[in-house]
Parts: sequence; structure tokens; C-alpha cells
Amino acid sequence: MQPEHCAVWPEHCAVWPEHWPALELFFGVQTQWRIVAGMGGAQYQGLDYSAVYAHPRLARLGYDEQDERLEQLRHIEAGALEGLNAR
Repeated sequence: MQPEHCAVWPEHCAVWPEHWPALELFFGVQTQWRIVAGMGGAQYQGLDYSAVYAHPRLARLGYDEQDERLEQLRHIEAGALEGLNAR
């Protein structure tokens, strides 16, 4: 399984098939960040979870599947925060 995001750079998308749904959810909410801006610049705080919960890729799942998907999403979010705030 290979979504369109990796059609151009397949060597950068070594993702196990069971993790694609969480990555696709992340792609769907990747613009929904909570950001605090101040004198020191912008600091990414994390995803806006009201947008995450409203996204159809999560909302249509059962509760157990939502918990599993959110756990996976939090791992992706942690890695993204590390990169975004390192700039």
C-alpha cells in the first residue's frame, strides 16, 4: 500500500502497512497545529485535537480502533514536534 504522498519519494516512505491508517490521518490534520508565538518566535504545542476528533478518518471508527489510532498519531505528533521546534 502506497499513498500518493510517497509516489514521488518512495525511498522516504518505509512505513509498515499497519501504520498507514495513522499516517493518513496525520496527513489529513497536518495543518491543525496549536502554535504559541512570542518574542522568542513560534513554538508548536501539538495538534488541535478537536480537529483530529472531527476528521472522518477517525470519527467513523469504533472506540477501540480510535484509541489505537490516536496512540499511533501521538507518536507521529511527537516526532513532528521535535522537528518543527528544532528550527
